[in-house]
Amino acid sequence: MIEPAKPLAVEDVELALDQLKPFEQWRILERLLFLLKQNDSRQRKPQDLYGIWKDAFPEDFDIDKELYEIRHAWEEEWSDLDG
Repeated sequence: MIEPAKPLAVEDVELALDQLKPFEQWRILERLLFLLKQNDSRQRKPQDLYGIWKDAFPEDFDIDKELYEIRHAWEEEWSDLDG
């Protein structure tokens, strides 16, 4: 009769890692990071940006006006240099 394998504990993995060469440890680390990223991307759902930012600005905030000022501020500085 085949006995089921006992679950690995963190200590078991650490002992096994100690027996590996550095490049083998790097391969395991790369694989672990890949699996963690893959897991994380499947579980994470996009957040609604409106819900995050809705209370950060006053009701009368005009985003288009602010963006225009930011994008054209250099023109004022440029004319100051000419003058």
